[in-house]
Amino acid sequence: MKYLVTFKYSSFYEDESENKVVDNHTLEYEAKDLDELWKILGEEDYDDEIAINFNAKSDCNATERDEIKIVDENNKVVWP
Repeated sequence: MKYLVTFKYSSFYEDESENKVVDNHTLEYEAKDLDELWKILGEEDYDDEIAINFNAKSDCNATERDEIKIVDENNKVVWP
């Protein structure tokens, strides 16, 4: 089954004014069910470049990715 997962990416810099947030970035995944999808997402080494502020002068302390919504191939919202 195919799933569309919408994420929110965030970066956290020493100077908080340089933090960056990207909402509504959607990627497609294939999994047999929602449990397998959660496992894939948990083990994935995602590309955090989308949340990097390349103009920042301070150091980046962390990046994170949070799931916002998951829609199945039938266009049904299955999470949250």
